[in-house]
Amino acid sequence: MITPRLETERLILRPLKISDAQTVYDNWTTDPEVSRYMRWSTHSSIEETKTWLTTAESSLNSEEAYDWGFEFKETGELIGSCGMYVRNDDNIFEIGYCIMKKYWGKGIASEVSKAMLEFAINELGERKFYATHDKDNLASGKVLEKLGFIYCNDGEDTSFDGMKTFSTREYILTLN
Repeated sequence: MITPRLETERLILRPLKISDAQTVYDNWTTDPEVSRYMRWSTHSSIEETKTWLTTAESSLNSEEAYDWGFEFKETGELIGSCGMYVRNDDNIFEIGYCIMKKYWGKGIASEVSKAMLEFAINELGERKFYATHDKDNLASGKVLEKLGFIYCNDGEDTSFDGMKTFSTREYILTLN
């Protein structure tokens, strides 16, 4: 299924494009506070952001990966990204999100996560989901619990580039 455009009360979730590179680079991929909790390391060049967006754009027709950028309806300001990806080890979707620091604590993570889950449930027929967060990112744990995820165990993860390892908390959401 082509990654669809989704809407929430305040936001539009839309497929990311390579043409978003400068905005994404300026707004969050270069912010060490944002990347501190992410599997990707802080981008040190626009080329890193373009490489990621090229991958996201090439998976627009995938049934195993959905990437969105999200922007405010009122202003069109692109303020973060989110996605769902099928985990190879258990064949369920893992959800995740990333937001510009200036918009932390405003309910945006919950809003975009709820939109992704509703899409997966209503359009894809999914009933089980996985999520994880860095142990030090307590706000993400609260978001997951608010959405109905249940903590299952601690874990460990490594960044995509292999440069950092971090302790995580793992969650599952199972619907009847």
